[in-house]
Amino acid sequence: MRLRGFLNELASEYGAGITMIDLDECLFHTFAMIYVLENGKIVEKLNNQEFNTYKLKSGQSWDFREFRSAEMFNKTSIPIPQTVKRIKRMLKGIKSTRKDSRIIFLTARSDFDNKDIFLDTFRKHGISVDDTYVERAGNDKSGTVAEIKKKVVLRYLRSGQYRRCRMLDDDITNIKEFLKIEKELPEDIINKVKIKYNIPESEDFPVIQFFGLLVKKDGSLSRIKI
Repeated sequence: MRLRGFLNELASEYGAGITMIDLDECLFHTFAMIYVLENGKIVEKLNNQEFNTYKLKSGQSWDFREFRSAEMFNKTSIPIPQTVKRIKRMLKGIKSTRKDSRIIFLTARSDFDNKDIFLDTFRKHGISVDDTYVERAGNDKSGTVAEIKKKVVLRYLRSGQYRRCRMLDDDITNIKEFLKIEKELPEDIINKVKIKYNIPESEDFPVIQFFGLLVKKDGSLSRIKI
């Protein structure tokens, strides 16, 4: 099955798919900065990509005041046209051919200070956010952004509902961590999917197929393999 078919949710004969899509520099160009504090003073200001890899030094702490501002997100975010069009096509495909497929927005951010204003950002650009869900990896402090996103993906896969799993992200570290799931997939998840879709042992098509898709600044995609 060609990649385009998977992206548009046209590959219904293989079963339901789940797609994880990042927000910052993937769906929207955004401008919020994360502050690094030391002795109560700001010593660094990081953008989204810098935050993904920054390691706090002894005595330093995070300040997410801009990252949590729903009003700033709503007023300053600039949609990336190719990604927005892609999501609209996928949602249309889900409604018409594969209603059990899902789109999840998976962001490194934590909760915003105003849920309604945050969600209004999607609606004003024609994205049916009510047909999706937003997972906020920043609420989990147990590891790196990549590790937490991987954990979120596995939580959805444990339902045994999905035969296709994709991640669209502008950070290759997140994608590479996501792609590790294919080789580490727990046996209980594999068995759940086999039972749901009545997959015979002789079938040579993957039980779950994984796509890691790096989103470039213009919204174009590059498939990553490891």
